[in-house]
This record gives sequence, structure tokens and C-alpha cells, in this order.
Amino acid sequence: MLDLNKEKWKVIDKSVEEFENEYIRIIRPINDEIIPIDCPCCLKLLSDINDIEAYKRHKICKTCELDNWAKLYNNNK
Repeated sequence: MLDLNKEKWKVIDKSVEEFENEYIRIIRPINDEIIPIDCPCCLKLLSDINDIEAYKRHKICKTCELDNWAKLYNNNK
């Protein structure tokens, strides 16, 4: 699988960069965070907005966030 965070991005201007290979061309804002398609903890697909919001908070899906809420709460104190 192509890991876009490790690929060579070419800066177009001060706010935009691009990646291009023989199959695809991607243009994105510089420093844009790429959200994976699956949870790094349980490897299930991020399937809805709740999973995306949980990933932005703790880098795990909503189910993993709920399963680990006590650890996450204590770490945020």
C-alpha cells in the first residue's frame, strides 16, 4: 500500500504540494494530516464521522476510544 506520508512531495507554492507517480497525481495543502482508512489499534475500517473525530482526538477509532476511555481520561489529566 502506498504510504503518502513517506513519499516525496514537491512544493508547488507556499501553501500547496503535490505527489505524482506513473498512476496518480495528488495535490494537497502543506502540512495536511492524512487520516488512515483503518484504526491503527484494532485494524477495523474507520467507518463514520465518529471514528474520524475519535481518530483526530486520540489516533484510534471510536470503539477503541470507548474501550480504553479510563486510560485516555487518566492520561489527559
